[in-house]
Amino acid sequence: MKFLYAWLLTSYVNCNQITVYVCDSKSATKYHYRSNCRGLSNCKHRIISMPLEKAMKDRTLCKWEQ
Repeated sequence: MKFLYAWLLTSYVNCNQITVYVCDSKSATKYHYRSNCRGLSNCKHRIISMPLEKAMKDRTLCKWEQ
């Protein structure tokens, strides 16, 4: 029963997590809600996804998506 409760709780938390996209570069400072955002067109590295909470720690929202 404990396993089922833990699984349900984990599933609920993961469903509510917002995913954003960032350029995987040390100099990149923005995050994007869409993987095809105009602001990512200059990315010379790969584009990766990450949770919004993690991206907000050291990045700001792209000006094209504000």
